[in-house]
Amino acid sequence: MEKDGLRDEELVRQAKAGDLKAFEELLRRHQQGLFAFIYRLVNNYTVAEELAQEAWVKAWQNLKGFKGKSGFKTWLFRIGMNLALNFKRKKPAEELPDSLPAGLAYQPEQVFQQKQREEIVSRALAELPTDQRTALVLLVYEEMSYKEIARVMNRSVRAVDSLLVRARVNLRQLLAPAREKGWI
Repeated sequence: MEKDGLRDEELVRQAKAGDLKAFEELLRRHQQGLFAFIYRLVNNYTVAEELAQEAWVKAWQNLKGFKGKSGFKTWLFRIGMNLALNFKRKKPAEELPDSLPAGLAYQPEQVFQQKQREEIVSRALAELPTDQRTALVLLVYEEMSYKEIARVMNRSVRAVDSLLVRARVNLRQLLAPAREKGWI
């Protein structure tokens, strides 16, 4: 049976009943977003892949306990965030930097400049406090609402708003030198 047109809630219900194809469809829908989110938290491609896989295993193992009080994506990203935060607590920051492989077929100079901009932004994001970085990544890269971010981070919407205001101010300050030099 084709699972493409079903909503996440229905796929979760089917997966809870043991339908592996339903869980595979959830995986297909959310694997890139989960990986990108975790990558932006740990700034290491290999580690992000491993943590994303671990998040999927945990999601499968704990699916029966998922109550549906939030969306599946929110719940999944919460698992991913917890794994990333646990990893960062265990590993020194100097072990983390790594770059995302460029898969775009542009002119070499454009690819280099884009990669350089991404690395500057990535380094600046890495300097933000973890809660600010997490909220900003969920908003900008995952396009979550304040309410969804609050659920993922287990915070109030007002706390998320405050985090995002501080994150933007701090990121602007961190990027100011690169902006003055015309790098971004």
